[in-house]
Amino acid sequence: MSGARSVALVARHAALLDEACGVRFVREAVEGTLGAADFARYLLVEEAFVLTAARVLGRVVWESDAWEAVLPHARSLTNLVTEQRDYFAGLRGRWPVPAGSDEPTLRRAAVLSDVVLAQVGSGGRAAAVAGMFAAETMYARWCASAAEIPARRTPDLQEWIDLHTAPAFLAQVDALRADIDALDPSEVGDTELDRWFSGVLRAEIAFHDAVYY
Repeated sequence: MSGARSVALVARHAALLDEACGVRFVREAVEGTLGAADFARYLLVEEAFVLTAARVLGRVVWESDAWEAVLPHARSLTNLVTEQRDYFAGLRGRWPVPAGSDEPTLRRAAVLSDVVLAQVGSGGRAAAVAGMFAAETMYARWCASAAEIPARRTPDLQEWIDLHTAPAFLAQVDALRADIDALDPSEVGDTELDRWFSGVLRAEIAFHDAVYY
């Protein structure tokens, strides 16, 4: 049945996905109670991860052998290196992180990039797709929830949420979902998908918690 693998994958990890969407950062972003210093640290680490995501999508494009497989991920990669990169570049001056605290914060948050790159290094395109599907499914979910709540948020945080409810981002999630569904079970089993998907979700939890500690 079309869509069965991606639907089943998300269902198997529903509790972990709920946990990732319920971390302190997400709760405060949704409620509009996120502190300025915490948001500044988040911008710092998220910009670093966007570079990782661009590298991963580049790997997906490299290992795609047909236009139908290349184009959606190439569009997503373009979005990362234009719209999202411009977003962070425009905010650096408004949301500075005090000297001396930026490197410790980046080290704590590096767990997400470390996990994603290690999985892609060993699992190739399938691992890249599964890991990014986990990350983007999480963001699509919590940003959709935030969009439904008229909280008083800084315009810069609201813009970030809006980016993750826009058609371009949702198309990226759909492309990743389609790739999961297209994987041959005889070549990539559910055990591997589960390991990659859950590994990234656990790293997402640690990544977002790193903003505070």
